Amino acid sequence: MAKVTISIGLTDAEIKALSAMQISENESLNHTATRLLQGILGQSKAGLALSNGDEIKEIVKQEVNALAASTPDAEEIKQVIKQEMADAIAQIKGLIEKRSSEVALLTQEAASVEQQVFPDYSAIRENILSKLKTGKQSAAKAIDAFIEELGAVKSE
Repeated sequence: MAKVTISIGLTDAEIKALSAMQISENESLNHTATRLLQGILGQSKAGLALSNGDEIKEIVKQEVNALAASTPDAEEIKQVIKQEMADAIAQIKGLIEKRSSEVALLTQEAASVEQQVFPDYSAIRENILSKLKTGKQSAAKAIDAFIEELGAVKSE
């Protein structure tokens, strides 16, 4: 009967469990795996002999504890989420305040430009009326009507 070599990939936990099933320290992991598989297939009764059942229990316990230690509990997760939410909210508030101050600055600039664009018409009116030599009353009415038209254009 020909022998065939089989390769099996095992996780660290499986390697530890296989190590616990070694009969002696001199037995290699390959020999231990071969012995166990032959025992399962019924070719050897010694194949199923374990070095110590307590060792296997201890390995399983260690793996469970390691997994539990590496997994954060629900309270820790809640705290992390709360902190991240608080940071995000503070960042959004900062952006809103920054945008609000930018809008206020733009509003002030627009008001300043508007004041520069629209001169004081009453001062101009008085200046022109002082220079006119005749018909000040009718000229004043015409200038007032003109200023009202300018105000209508401004409000549009």
